[in-house]
Amino acid sequence: MINSELGHVKTLKEFNSEIRRQQEEAHGKGYTDIHDAIQKYLKKEDVYMEFGTHQGGTASAAMLAKPKSVIMVDIDPSRYYKFLSPIANKFCEENNIELKMKQTSSIGLGAVANCDMLVIDSVHTTTFMNQELSLHGGNVNKYIIAHDTSELFGKKNDSLFQVLNNFAIANNWKIIERGTINVGYTVLGK
Repeated sequence: MINSELGHVKTLKEFNSEIRRQQEEAHGKGYTDIHDAIQKYLKKEDVYMEFGTHQGGTASAAMLAKPKSVIMVDIDPSRYYKFLSPIANKFCEENNIELKMKQTSSIGLGAVANCDMLVIDSVHTTTFMNQELSLHGGNVNKYIIAHDTSELFGKKNDSLFQVLNNFAIANNWKIIERGTINVGYTVLGK
């Protein structure tokens, strides 16, 4: 994923629009379709959590849905702090959204929290995703959404989708949506 240039944006809506434009320009149409899925399922009373925040593209989509709380987890949040943090802090304060950034691994105990929606876009290996689902799956009330479930590292590869599908079968979840354009995304629901 590219590191977008976002120093000129002033509002959260501008941030989300600009990061989507730059990412789709660099990676192709449909790369940011996960933003639409997040906004489709996230409700105002929900607690949102994501792994692999990086610049904050999907986090900005979640904030625009105005949930009760947004929890971001990343081992290196420097790109988030560079552009989105001041905009996000202001938006969340104005909209009574609790905002937390946890600088830790998503497979560490410091990342554990209850949530309604979990977005996974961290380390793209089956082993790592299995660890995330094993540790966090029981703490998610409504939805698990993952990015890059149709393509990995520029090649068609649905191995992360298969991990999600196996988790769904074993834990009484359902695949309720799957986007296969570009890198794709998958939405699991209870």
